Amino acid sequence: MNDPNYMNFFVERATSDAAVLAACTRASGCALESDGHTIDDPQGYVQITEYTEGFRMGLCIIAAPDVPVTRSHEAVAQAIARELRQRVLFDIEDPSTDSGERWILAMPDGAVSTVDIVEYEDGVGLA
Repeated sequence: MNDPNYMNFFVERATSDAAVLAACTRASGCALESDGHTIDDPQGYVQITEYTEGFRMGLCIIAAPDVPVTRSHEAVAQAIARELRQRVLFDIEDPSTDSGERWILAMPDGAVSTVDIVEYEDGVGLA
């Protein structure tokens, strides 16, 4: 199920929590907080996970149920890629594929393309 209030992304290189939080806040249009950076009256939360293989950082944006998220996963990924100046990987539901999902790579210049991925023991990367 595609839930606009729950978005998962993988960024190629680990970046400071502050930079990630700022990028995700601007990209999603929601006032977000993380474990390391709390705010008054947050509209959502960014869970940041570091990986040892493939794309080094996972970002999970969770908006509060009463916050209308109007930006698509693709638009948010493009904005994060542009702001952090690195590639961002994410998946969307696609019933036409065997796996039921399609992986997309967003580039800092705004380009997006469908890609194949490899799942590692501790991370995900491009095939």
